[in-house]
Amino acid sequence: MSLTEFQRNFREALEAADKRDTVIVQGEHGDYVFERRTATSEHPFEGLEDVFGAVSLGGGAGSLRDQVRKRLGAKNNHRRRRTP
Repeated sequence: MSLTEFQRNFREALEAADKRDTVIVQGEHGDYVFERRTATSEHPFEGLEDVFGAVSLGGGAGSLRDQVRKRLGAKNNHRRRRTP
């Protein structure tokens, strides 16, 4: 099914997914898979602790933005871009 057909026939694709059929949509740069999944978890990365790139921010103090700024500052030795 092409992307245009998928958009025009979304209701039929949704009904197929409800029946546990997988709908493969052929896009310009690759295929997309449309399927119904079971209930979602509160922790979408549960079980991926050993996978490369999966990290845990932990319960650090401050907002998430502050934590990211602190980590990037440490990584870049607190260098700042100066505007002319």
